[in-house]
Amino acid sequence: MLRKLLLHFVIVITFNAFSQKNMTIATEFRRHIHANPELSTLEKNTSAYVISELKKLGITKIHQGFSMHSILAEVDGVESGTSPGGPTILFRCELDALPIQEDNDFAHRSTQAGVSHKCGHDGHAATMFRFAQKLMEKPLKKGKILLFFQSAEEIGAGAKDAIESGIFKQFKIDYAFAYHNFAGFQMGTVIAKKGLFTPCVESGVFELIGKTSHAAEPSKGINPAMAIAEIIQYFDSLNNPDKSSADFFVATPIHIEMGEKAYGTSAGKATIGYTFRTWENERFDAIKAKIIQKVEDVAKKHKLEFSAKWLETFNANNNHATAYNEVKNAAKAQKFEILDLEKPFEFGEDFGLFTKKYKGAMFGIGSGVNQPPLHSSTFDFPDELLEIGSNMFYQIAVQITEK
Repeated sequence: MLRKLLLHFVIVITFNAFSQKNMTIATEFRRHIHANPELSTLEKNTSAYVISELKKLGITKIHQGFSMHSILAEVDGVESGTSPGGPTILFRCELDALPIQEDNDFAHRSTQAGVSHKCGHDGHAATMFRFAQKLMEKPLKKGKILLFFQSAEEIGAGAKDAIESGIFKQFKIDYAFAYHNFAGFQMGTVIAKKGLFTPCVESGVFELIGKTSHAAEPSKGINPAMAIAEIIQYFDSLNNPDKSSADFFVATPIHIEMGEKAYGTSAGKATIGYTFRTWENERFDAIKAKIIQKVEDVAKKHKLEFSAKWLETFNANNNHATAYNEVKNAAKAQKFEILDLEKPFEFGEDFGLFTKKYKGAMFGIGSGVNQPPLHSSTFDFPDELLEIGSNMFYQIAVQITEK
């Protein structure tokens, strides 16, 4: 009996030491990515590093080249090498950084001028890596786990490009999950919400082309200034910032460019850029049609040529009730504090395309009440979240695959 107890004690100590070593490796993984950030669509070196580290874990089924620098890795349960042997679950993280100069001076600060990880994507990727370590340390009995490291989330292009590549068609995906860290919330609190989690967000750039003339003779040209004023007033009339309203809508002016700094010349062209957000995709589509018609009418009224370009599209992220319950059950099993949101967040998140296509959910994890806000020049993802986030992913995987 004593021999068995001693053997058990040695096994526990050895496993804990092994797990702690892997946690250290995951922290180093996160800090390496933080120190070497790359902007959306340019994550070539980040992607190569992730692949190299996954291979060190013994993961061999790795897909690349299907969408920008995105990576899809497969990890099978020990009793089934294919999805018919159990459910297939997709977990997603992001790879891209932001065009922000970092104002920190710690050892792993960004080495790239004007580029840094200020949304925590370095931490999300490292959480996924830590999750991969856990899957290899203690393999699931059945099912298939898809680890998706995604390019270009910040510009709303990565999810769409990956889905349209057809890479996911070879799998029967039963669930899809992702998480985001949130500053201003208690460290480690799991933030969940049934239904709408993030809104529909899209940006529009409207170009107005008139005719330049001498500043002394503006009547001989076509100046877009009055048209811009009318468009701005119209966009402002659309605003309903009441988040409790189903008609919530925010039109945010981003940039306006008109003419040149040539004071003897009356401007002949202008560009105006806005970002729009509302709760649901269907309502946005209806308002978008009205926006295009209004800008076109204003352009015609002022004898201007008109064009519109839409970019950085983020679909509304609607959490499926079953997937939401899996998140809450996982948090309870791990004894994490749970915050059930009453209202959605207001930022855009392109995981919405996954919850539109699959039974999925995005959840949040608090990164600290006094943490600098996301997209702040001093933000740094807290390494404590790596274990919390990976435990959530692993618990969700166990719950679903062992049913």
